[in-house]
Amino acid sequence: MDILTLELLDVTVFQALLELRGQLADHPGEALRIRGEDEMLRINVAGFLEKQGRIARLVQQGDQWELQVASAFRPAAVPVMTPPKATPNPVLLLRSAFAPGDRALGRRLLLETLAHLEPGTPWLCLAHQAVELLEDPGAVVILEGLKGRGIPVHVSAASLAHGGLGSAGFELIPDEGWQKLLARGAVTVL
Repeated sequence: MDILTLELLDVTVFQALLELRGQLADHPGEALRIRGEDEMLRINVAGFLEKQGRIARLVQQGDQWELQVASAFRPAAVPVMTPPKATPNPVLLLRSAFAPGDRALGRRLLLETLAHLEPGTPWLCLAHQAVELLEDPGAVVILEGLKGRGIPVHVSAASLAHGGLGSAGFELIPDEGWQKLLARGAVTVL
């Protein structure tokens, strides 16, 4: 098997290092023989190799030098392990539309986002202005769809009482539970 040989004659240090970097990228881990005459060039090349974790042995041949670079250890391919998926955070909805901007577009985008909640989301809670969604038949259909996918939909008791609205068949919950989670940063707020 031939060893890759790099002749560094009549080149600047910069040119030599560019050429060496290219060879290392094109032939990762392969043994390499580097030849040259300039001592400053040799020092820079040896330093570069050291930074790359490559071991080089110097052989002096009169005015010329040769760096013999051993092949690099290449570990066998290891299968990539993906970490187990974490359970998604519960979702707290505080608005009935994304804002600022066009309210109709904001409402549509918000509802489309809700339709994409991950399976396994522990719950969705409507609070503050989000309880206005209970008056929108299209929004109620999406919320019912979430329930059908196993994502419980809760409604803030204080928010409903303040707005004088009904729960539209969704579970009314005390606010202290989601407020504690919100204070700890343990909910996703939309």
